[in-house]
Amino acid sequence: MNHPQEVLFSREERTTYVSTLVPAPSIQPTPSPARARICIVVVKVSIAVTISVSSLAVLIWLIYRPQTIHVAVSTATLARFGLNTTDSESAPVLSYNLTAKLAISNPNTRVSIYYDQLQVAGFYQGKRFGKTALPVSFQGTRHADTVPVMFVGNSTMGFGDSVVDAFRGDNGTGVFPVDLSVDGAVRYKFGELMTTSASTLSVKCRLPLQPMVASGSVECSVSTSD
Repeated sequence: MNHPQEVLFSREERTTYVSTLVPAPSIQPTPSPARARICIVVVKVSIAVTISVSSLAVLIWLIYRPQTIHVAVSTATLARFGLNTTDSESAPVLSYNLTAKLAISNPNTRVSIYYDQLQVAGFYQGKRFGKTALPVSFQGTRHADTVPVMFVGNSTMGFGDSVVDAFRGDNGTGVFPVDLSVDGAVRYKFGELMTTSASTLSVKCRLPLQPMVASGSVECSVSTSD
């Protein structure tokens, strides 16, 4: 007698594994200790040199204590000063003849002075009517120079009634307020040690002038700025 055979089915389970690869973090190269020490030394030396140079400059300045130059107008004469207003369609023209002597002095006993591009200009009512260079480039200690200045010519003063009205008023009093302005740059020389960088020089001389009358000595205001 045949018995039915029992057939057994086996089911094979398969498991799938998914692996995730995480990239390793990149490692930055570490600067070598020797290079780091060199950088620190360079920074320290630069700071030390800067402090030393600044301290030396301040020390020299305190030892020598440079004084500002002295400027004065020894004398000035207005030989001609007239304003032409006959042409109503043209700007008034100033006709002038001004001579003056500038006294420029270095009062320092241990400091010499270099002058760079000194120029003097004449002004009336804020309008420039003449400009010329001054032949002064260097002054030793306790040195003074007398420089002649001459302005001769004609200058357009610009449109407007302000200059004309001011001229009429000054002409009535017989006194004309003329300004001389000196501009340029100065450098101080401390013996054989060092010479400073250039500083801007500004000089203002206010002159109340009467025609054909020589003025007396007039002190000028002097200022310098870096």
